[in-house]
Amino acid sequence: MVSIAFSEKYFSALSQLEPKEQSQANKALLQFQQNPQHGGLHYEKLTAFKDEKLRSIRVNQDVRIILAVAEQDALYMVLYIAHHDDAYDWAAKRKIEINPSTGCLQVFAVAEHEQLPQVVTQTESNGPGLFDQIKDRQLLKLGVPEASIPVVRGMAIEADLENALDRDQIPKDAYEGLFMLMAGATFEEAYNEVVPEPGSDEFDTSDFAGALSRPESKAHFTVADNEVELLEVLEQSLEKWRVFLHPKQRRLANGRKNGPVRVLGGAGTGKTVAAMHRAKWLANNVATEESKVLFTTFTKNLAADIRENLSKICSNESFAKIEVTNLDAWVINFLKTQGYDFRLLTSSNLERELWEQAYSEKPANEDLSLAFFKEEWSHVIQPQSITSVEEYKRASRIGRGTRLSRAQRIAIWPVFAEYRRLLTQRQYRETDDAYRDARLLMEADPSKRPSFCGLVVDEAQDMGSQAFKLLRAMIPEGANDIFIVGDGHQRIYGKNRVVLGQCGINIRGRSSRLKLNYRTTDETRKKAVSLLHGVEVDDLDGGTDSHQYYHSLMHGPEPLEQSFATLDEQCQAIIEIIRSGTSDPSACCVVARTNNEVERLRSCIERLGLMCHKLDGSSAALVSGRLNVATMHRVKGLEFDAVFVASANSGLVPLSSVVQSAGDPVMLRQKEAEERALVYVSLTRARKLAYLFSYGERSEWF
Repeated sequence: MVSIAFSEKYFSALSQLEPKEQSQANKALLQFQQNPQHGGLHYEKLTAFKDEKLRSIRVNQDVRIILAVAEQDALYMVLYIAHHDDAYDWAAKRKIEINPSTGCLQVFAVAEHEQLPQVVTQTESNGPGLFDQIKDRQLLKLGVPEASIPVVRGMAIEADLENALDRDQIPKDAYEGLFMLMAGATFEEAYNEVVPEPGSDEFDTSDFAGALSRPESKAHFTVADNEVELLEVLEQSLEKWRVFLHPKQRRLANGRKNGPVRVLGGAGTGKTVAAMHRAKWLANNVATEESKVLFTTFTKNLAADIRENLSKICSNESFAKIEVTNLDAWVINFLKTQGYDFRLLTSSNLERELWEQAYSEKPANEDLSLAFFKEEWSHVIQPQSITSVEEYKRASRIGRGTRLSRAQRIAIWPVFAEYRRLLTQRQYRETDDAYRDARLLMEADPSKRPSFCGLVVDEAQDMGSQAFKLLRAMIPEGANDIFIVGDGHQRIYGKNRVVLGQCGINIRGRSSRLKLNYRTTDETRKKAVSLLHGVEVDDLDGGTDSHQYYHSLMHGPEPLEQSFATLDEQCQAIIEIIRSGTSDPSACCVVARTNNEVERLRSCIERLGLMCHKLDGSSAALVSGRLNVATMHRVKGLEFDAVFVASANSGLVPLSSVVQSAGDPVMLRQKEAEERALVYVSLTRARKLAYLFSYGERSEWF
């Protein structure tokens, strides 16, 4: 029995075939692994192929699989599948090599005499090249194949680089370094980012088994050494995230870590995928039945999605060692076991009632709004665990827009004291109170600490300081303790900017950033990023984050922006687009800012003839033939072929009631940033197509 490596490109090509042809291809590969010389497969080398390692096998009368052979390793690499002529045309222009500088297995297009045509769309034939300042030897060190140097030298604008990638004229791993150079990075910055072992000797270009073992190759290849592994790969093939990890994702997910790790990255960069694979590694290598992995995130909807996806990549034995829950649910269960008598305050109506009662304690001579008190509570008092006027007098109020003297703090404290008294009287606690109470229980009695071997934290940007102080208390400092992923650009729940170091979580030397967007087209990414222009974003540890070098390898049409006179016209346009497309309605989603607007959209679309499925807390599964509708908050963590950001009207985007509730200019900026982040999150749910629709008066943002 031989080993078979599958390229990512093969699975992409396989997905373009009919289901019957896909099944026939799988059967042919199972036969091939058992006996490559099986007569029905017609395993053969063709003279038209420039690379002598390339072979073909027959799937049926018309479909062919292209593969490469490394005979010294008894190893076969499955590269492509298509109908006869297309398969041979593809193979005639391809080479597979081990890059001597990076050790990465590369498949790329070559032309006659290995001189590639320029792909430029130069506006000036003698204009400067994109990489004129970079020497050939530096390009080679970044992983550019020697045969592709002429293509790189012919590039004048960004589109040339993208075209070369689309045509396979440069490999994906080489593209990353070139993109960084184009975006302004120095050669040293690009080299350190994309080359895992700087300074190492040249790699053995004949050792294909060794090349396939490296993370750089595993980003694009996966190996099956036996029939069980082959069946597993074929079963997972259409969900690439289960099989292929970018080398940076793989290095983050696997191996022993000497302390807390923080991973940042824009929407679609695979942060959650890296986190899930980290949980899998911990379950396989560290966890026991008594000491499990906790995977926690911000909402119960996200926890449910992650639980389902983890079950796909883990064995039953490993999955049993991972507990997946949102942090609120975990805290509630923990406190119940400790005889905690309080309930979490989740009713916004009750919260409003209690604040209105407490507001009556405000001194008559203080002209401060109720909104100010609620913001002061959530941004100063709760994060700093303030329980007395003495503590409040000394508290830091950095970032608040209204100055308060010590005398004013003393004068207004009764409002906060009354609010807390009312909570206690009715046996309620806010979430931050519950986090703090749980932490204090553990700190007072370490035996109450749960026996987790590691914590994996997703959507960290939506958690506040009390949450991270609790997480720190839940597990002793040490190897593999806390793995954190997040993106400040997606902060949509009004939490304070957290500083991990101030919560006892030291990430110095263990922070990383993912830059490649695997979900959206670059056109959609650019539109989404433009909404955040001028918004300062934090890095979860007191610094700032940016979208520099954040990009997508996929391309498509620009997001369509369109205004309509009425709701009916907007909904009719959505229906016509979906019915004229190739995707099932269940692969599309209509997103709106409020639950009321989602209901209006659903009612209108169904009245016009297309049934809908509302995504809410109890209904995450998609329904074939039904168009999904959801709020902007609900689609966090999901993705669809097409996303309609609908009803982007004045007053809805941004939501006027939220913006008007700001108690001062600083809070106004924060609330506007959160509203922008909601649209950013919504647009970046789209894999292929994105739409920005409105009716009546359009939002001033578009």
